[in-house]
Amino acid sequence: MNRNNDQISSAQLAFTLAITMIGIGILSMPRTLVEKVGPDALFVVLGGIVIVVVLAFIISKLVTKFPKEGIVEFGNTLLGKFLGTVMALGLFAHFIFFTAIEVRMFGEIIKTYLLLHTPLEVLMISYLLTVVVVVRGGIEPFARMSQILFPIILISSAMAILPMIGELDFTHFLPVFRTPVLDLVKALPLMIFSFLGLELILLFSAFVKDTKNIAKNVMFSAGFTGLIYFVTVAVTIARFGLVETTHMIWPGLEIYKTIDIPGAFIENIQIYVLASWILSVLMTTVGVYYGASLTLSRIIKSPEQGFLAVLMLPVIYYLALMPDGLLQTLEFMDLFSNYLGTLYLVLVPIVLLGMSLFIKKKGGSKSE
Repeated sequence: MNRNNDQISSAQLAFTLAITMIGIGILSMPRTLVEKVGPDALFVVLGGIVIVVVLAFIISKLVTKFPKEGIVEFGNTLLGKFLGTVMALGLFAHFIFFTAIEVRMFGEIIKTYLLLHTPLEVLMISYLLTVVVVVRGGIEPFARMSQILFPIILISSAMAILPMIGELDFTHFLPVFRTPVLDLVKALPLMIFSFLGLELILLFSAFVKDTKNIAKNVMFSAGFTGLIYFVTVAVTIARFGLVETTHMIWPGLEIYKTIDIPGAFIENIQIYVLASWILSVLMTTVGVYYGASLTLSRIIKSPEQGFLAVLMLPVIYYLALMPDGLLQTLEFMDLFSNYLGTLYLVLVPIVLLGMSLFIKKKGGSKSE
């Protein structure tokens, strides 16, 4: 099924998933959580981490039952040809919309913070062309890039936060447990959907050489990503407070505007943080774009995944232009997360794992 240069390790899979999950959502996450649960946002983050690590375990157990197969193949085995194809087409649509939203949000943020006078369309087309070049390279170069860039992005972001530690005010979280438990539970989906991208394991596991290590590496990837989210939310709220955080569209970026290093030779550190973020969101978009082209190639049984990625470009560009402004883009992102996100990150893996266990049990009973 796989070419020799399309093999990755489970550790590379973990890096790939982590860098894909950390994309656009981390920038607005502090605001959305504070709007829902106020100072108890960190409890929602912790609850979301636990749930997603469990989901990572469930998905890992599913894919390890079908080594060297992706969801298109084992979906047909478990659901039959018709239902399996319908599910795969839905997954393809999921990745297409995911990519379009990432592209539009990237364009909006770059236009707001860096290239104010550059047309949005030019930013999006340039970005899409860059993404397609990486996608055409295949899974192994993408995994290697993730393995190299993830530590760089993490270290640069952490070093940017260090100077402001003395200015953080954690009394903004007091008193704790102001929010009713039911409201905390209702806010959990917001946190869970910040891990969109984890579902790529349903496809990428087919390329993993050491399948027995998938579960532990993927669970670590989900947990470590959750830790990054926890630190981001904690630092943002401690720096801005509850009220100011809700008044910002992207508090995850605004926080770097407040960094002041006396005597530093770098005057505008925000530019360097934005550069790290651009690399991060690029890898997120590459991951979901590759997922879309790979899913389509498996559905139609075409070996030309790279060529399909080029054909998909105008479709994604058109979808990215559909929202009328930033606010509608944010609404589309929420709508997408609530429906397709729930389906392919939560429901589909649980149902397929249940069916695989049932079929195995049924087969074992017949053999007896």
